[in-house]
Amino acid sequence: MKVQCDVCAAEAASVFCCADEAALCEACDRRVHRANKLAGKHRRLSLLSPAAPSSSAQQTPPPPLCDICQEKRGLLFCKEDRAILCPDCDVPVHTASELAMRHTRFLLTGVRLSGSPQSPPRARRRRRRTRTTAAAAASPST
Repeated sequence: MKVQCDVCAAEAASVFCCADEAALCEACDRRVHRANKLAGKHRRLSLLSPAAPSSSAQQTPPPPLCDICQEKRGLLFCKEDRAILCPDCDVPVHTASELAMRHTRFLLTGVRLSGSPQSPPRARRRRRRTRTTAAAAASPST
């Protein structure tokens, strides 16, 4: 499964920028991260293979460590937590609550783990509130 570039929406993404929380193809990565010195320092992870650097990265960084345990190699990136996690730390964090279970997570090899988009649950909640509000307005006050 390929991740689409968030900038051009035409090409397959080759890197994930942690600072921008965006997946980028090589052309968009070069354009965005060469724009200024600050953007050029953004931490970017290859989506092509865990050890492969992006062609626009100047140095080959070592594989990232888990942001929680700081010991094991990080294999997942959680977009909402903005964290890189090893599988041992990911499981307790993302099974702790319903909200955490809906976080969008990516394997650093580019496979998206999140099962469903965020929008349908929000839409259901809005409908439920609307029905509750309408029912309260229709019932006489006591």
